[in-house]
Amino acid sequence: MQWIRSIHKWTSLVVGVQFMLWLGSGFYFNLMDHHKVGGHTYRAHAHDQVQIDSSALVEPRSVLESAEPSVSLKQIALLGQPYYLLTHKRGLYPYFENEYSLFDAYRGNEVSIDAAFATRLAKQSYNGPGSVGEVTLLQPPLEDFPKQKNAAWRVNFNDDIQTSVYIEAGSGRVVGHSDAHKRFADIFFMLHFMDYGNEGSFNNIQIILFAFVTLWLSLSGLIWTLDLIRRGQYKVALLSKRTSVKIFDHEQQLLDQLDLSTATNLLDGLAGHDISLPSTCGGGGTCGRCKVLINPAPKATSADQQHFSQAELAQGFRLACQHFSDDVQDMTLFDVTDAKKVELTLVGSEFVTPDIKELRFKVQGPPLAYKAGAFMRFFIPEGQVPARPHYIPSDYKAYWDEEDNSEYPRAACSRNYSLTSVSQLDEELVFAIKYHRAPQQGVPAGSGSSYLCNMAPGDTVDALGPFEEFYVDQDTKAPIVVIGAGSGMAPLRGIIKELLLANNSKQEIHFYFGARHEEDLLYQEEFFALSQRFDNFRYTPVLSQAGPDWLGATGYAQQVLFNNMNKEALLAAHYYMCGPKAMMDETIATLVEMGVDKNVIHFDSFNSA
Repeated sequence: MQWIRSIHKWTSLVVGVQFMLWLGSGFYFNLMDHHKVGGHTYRAHAHDQVQIDSSALVEPRSVLESAEPSVSLKQIALLGQPYYLLTHKRGLYPYFENEYSLFDAYRGNEVSIDAAFATRLAKQSYNGPGSVGEVTLLQPPLEDFPKQKNAAWRVNFNDDIQTSVYIEAGSGRVVGHSDAHKRFADIFFMLHFMDYGNEGSFNNIQIILFAFVTLWLSLSGLIWTLDLIRRGQYKVALLSKRTSVKIFDHEQQLLDQLDLSTATNLLDGLAGHDISLPSTCGGGGTCGRCKVLINPAPKATSADQQHFSQAELAQGFRLACQHFSDDVQDMTLFDVTDAKKVELTLVGSEFVTPDIKELRFKVQGPPLAYKAGAFMRFFIPEGQVPARPHYIPSDYKAYWDEEDNSEYPRAACSRNYSLTSVSQLDEELVFAIKYHRAPQQGVPAGSGSSYLCNMAPGDTVDALGPFEEFYVDQDTKAPIVVIGAGSGMAPLRGIIKELLLANNSKQEIHFYFGARHEEDLLYQEEFFALSQRFDNFRYTPVLSQAGPDWLGATGYAQQVLFNNMNKEALLAAHYYMCGPKAMMDETIATLVEMGVDKNVIHFDSFNSA
C-alpha cells in the first residue's frame, strides 16, 4: 500500500501542475482578442476579380496530356490571372500531403511558385505598413503551422508585430498569416492541449499518456480510500461513540481506565485526559515517537510498518496517532512526558515580517518552566480557514494583494509550534508563526497558522506542553554554531537568548540566519544589539534575493557558514539548526562529509501549517 500512496502523491503533483496550466490557459482564452491571435491583424481578404477571355484559354485536355497523371484539374486565379491546378496526389484536407502542378491557362506552360511569385501573392494577402523582408522556402513541419505537410514559402514583413505570410509552394494557396499575437497565443494552445511536440493537434501521445496517468490517479485514490475505510481511518464525529480502554505503564501497572472517543485518534484522545505522548510531527505518523502497545493488535498501517520491525508489529506495537479506540481493550504506554494541557490566552499579536506573526500568550494557571527550543502542541478547533489574515498592517498589504478572501472548511486538528521565548526571562509564552499561504487556487491555507494568526487578544486556545526535544547541552563549552531560516528562527532565538542573557555563556556563538529579502529578517535589530553587547556572539544575516542597498552577506546561510569558518573551527563546534529541510539536509551532509561527529549536530524539523 505504501508504494501506491507514494505513486499517488507524485501522480497528483503531475496532474496538479497540468491542471494549473489548463486553468491559466483557459483564463487567457477568455480574455484574448480572437481576431489578433488568429494572425489576422494585417490580413487582406479581398478576392481576385478575374476577367477571363474564355476564347483564349488553352484546352484543358492538352494540359492533362502533357502533364503527369492527375486525379483532378481545377481552374484557379492567382494575381488576377487564370491557372490550371492539377492534383496528382490528394490528401483529405488541403494541409495534408498533396502533389500539384500549376499551368498558365492562357499559354499552357507549367509555372512554378518561386520566391518572386510567392512574394507577390503574400503582398496581395497583406494590408499592413511593413515592407517585405526575408523570403524563405521551408519544408514541413512549419513551426507556425505544424499541421501543414507541404513545402511553403515564408514571406516576412518588417512591421510592429513581425508578420509572416506562408504561401504553399505547389499551389500558391495562402496557408495563413502568423505574427507576434498568434505566436504568443500558440504557447497557451500548446499548454492547454499538451501539444509539447508541436504537432498542431490535441490527439497526441502526451495527452494519451496523461489520460492513463489520470486513470491511475483515480484508481489509486479509490484503492487508498477503501484501504483507509477498511482500517477505520475515516471517522465521522456524529457517528462516534465512547469506548472504555485500560491504560498500563511500561511495568504493566494499571494507570487508569479512560473513556475515549472513536472519532479521535489515540494520541489526541490521551492528551484530552492529560496524558502526553511525545510527537514532533503533529500526528502525521512520520516521527514515530508516539509508540504504544495495543491489545488486541489492530491492523498495522503503512506508518506503523515504517517504524516497527515485524516482531514488534506482531507484539502489538503501534503509533498512537494512527489508531482509534475501536476494539482496543488495553494499551501500554512507554514514553509519557510531563507535559500537561493548558489554556492559553492571547495577549499580543503583531506581524514581524510580511508573513510571520509574533504571538504572545498568558498561561491560565502557574507559569511553565521549559528549556529554550521547546515546542507546544496547539489544538485547533473545527471552523473556517481564511486565505489571508483578517488584519494586515499597511506596510505589508502589498504582499497579500494576490490572495483572495475565500474561506475553506477546517477539521479539528493539532499543530506543533516552537517557543521563541525563555522561561527564565519571559512571563509570556512567545511564538513566531508563519501564516502558511494557500499553495494554489482552490487549496486552503495552513489550518493551524491561519487560526492562531487570526486570533484576537483575549481569545483562548488549548495547548499541550512544553515538549523539550531540541535544546542546548548546558555542560558543553565548545563553540556553538546556530543556523536557521524563515520561521525556523523561533527555537533558535530562544536558545541564543537563554545562552547569553540567562546563562551568561562565555563560549563562542555564531548565528547564521537566511532569508529572501531584508524585510524577512525577523528580530534583526535585536540580534545586532546582542552582537554589540556580547563579544562572544556573532550575528550574520544572509539574503538570497538581496536588494541593491544590502551590504551584508548574500546567498544561503549554510554556504556563507562554510565560506567564513575554516575546517578546524567547524570540527570543534556544536551545531543547532532549524529551517527548511533542504537547508538542513545540505548542511548536515557537508558537515558529516567534513568529519563532524553526528552527535554534535542537533536540528529541529518544523512542518506545522
